[in-house]
Amino acid sequence: MFKFERVTRYVLLGFVLLSLLMMVFVTYTDTGFVNPIDVILTIFVLYLFFRVIDRGLRKLSVRQLKGIIALSVIGVAVSALLNVILIRVQLFGDVQICITMARQLVQGNFNWSEWILQYKNLVPLTILYSVFMRVGQFLHLGFNPIFLAYNIALLLGSIILIIATLWHKNPRAAAFAALLSIIVPSFYGFTIQVGYTDGASIFALALLLFFLECGRLNWWKLLIIALVFAYGYLMRPNLIIALVALVIIGLFTYKTQRNVYRKVVQLFIASIVGLLLAIGAGKVLDANYHYNSTNPDEFPIAHWIYMGLNQQKFGEYNRCDRSYTLHHIGFSSAQSADVSGIATRLASYNPETFIFHLFVKYGVLWREGTFQTLTDYQKTYIFAPKFYLEHISAIRLIFQVFSKALIALFLIAVGLRFLSNKMLAKDSLLFALLTIFGISLFHTLIWEVKTRYQFMTFGLLFFVGVYSLIEHFEKVSIMNSHIE
Repeated sequence: MFKFERVTRYVLLGFVLLSLLMMVFVTYTDTGFVNPIDVILTIFVLYLFFRVIDRGLRKLSVRQLKGIIALSVIGVAVSALLNVILIRVQLFGDVQICITMARQLVQGNFNWSEWILQYKNLVPLTILYSVFMRVGQFLHLGFNPIFLAYNIALLLGSIILIIATLWHKNPRAAAFAALLSIIVPSFYGFTIQVGYTDGASIFALALLLFFLECGRLNWWKLLIIALVFAYGYLMRPNLIIALVALVIIGLFTYKTQRNVYRKVVQLFIASIVGLLLAIGAGKVLDANYHYNSTNPDEFPIAHWIYMGLNQQKFGEYNRCDRSYTLHHIGFSSAQSADVSGIATRLASYNPETFIFHLFVKYGVLWREGTFQTLTDYQKTYIFAPKFYLEHISAIRLIFQVFSKALIALFLIAVGLRFLSNKMLAKDSLLFALLTIFGISLFHTLIWEVKTRYQFMTFGLLFFVGVYSLIEHFEKVSIMNSHIE
């Protein structure tokens, strides 16, 4: 088991370093070219600025740190409200298709759109939007206020859970995270204006993280975990990667840390219950909303694996592979075609080209700190401040550079933590890292890839990055005091 722990430590360190290289030196992003020199300089500036903040926080009492956290959370809420009041984005793609279909459901029209028949994973989200519309009608508010309030609630809930988890480990790290959350671009635009399924998955992972770190578990906490996991799984099935992380931690702790092992087992069982609830709820929703879950238009799972092996597009979503599957009418025909296509594509690789393909796919996930949240599913602006619209390109570039530098600094701090700590800690930090890079591996090795797919782990990345950074500052301060 010790060797397995050591191998896991080195593997995670390898993923951290690879992600760091991608974050700094891959220049192409969704918003255009980003100069690596700008990113490196920003990393340096952020490091110095954060050290100053950390020194200031050291001088504060616990009560003052709590005050900073409270004011910061209020600041996030105000920033979120200003975002929806001053800016409105025109949506497109899956989100808009789900909203349009939800309006039909509210009107009693259960003739599901062809797109959602093809992509069954959109059914729970569509039904959720239809519930928002009914609530909006009842309150005479319409859809948008309920939709935006839901997204803001998920944002605040996720941030509060992350701060609470950090408080349990290091109150100063919690206060630092609270302050930083006010200015992180990824916590606003996409998360509030679009939402999609990312908000649900970030919240579900933040809840698992919180209960793994904080306090004893009882029946009502386990019930909450099961319900939230069911909700998160319905929105985003690859949340199941978190269960793999729990299993690995369980293997590490079942002999040496029985208290941790007991909690991991409880979380795992609660999550499995949530998984079963999600499967059952999915069938009930399908029946109540007259969705044929075995319709011939549904894309087989093999379609995404087939797309992930496209050498020309490096596994990213592309219309050609979609057309290929559509050309074979009927589920069985499409599945056979995709399985045959997978075999053909695998045969076309040699070891070198396959490794390069996986390397590029991994880079797609980690090439930008905003994880495509500046542009994905967002078309033109319905309205926004004049200054914002006139300088949108420059603002996006600034956000992109800042976000790249911030995530790169987080990764540097995590890497330094691995290098200085010879033992692999079996705690919430390990859970976060296993889940983060488990999602990366899932899309790199098996699935189709897109930059935003890594965004569901942003809350975990924020947690582990902030804690590692504050831990690093503590070690630097101790070293400096010894020198003096």
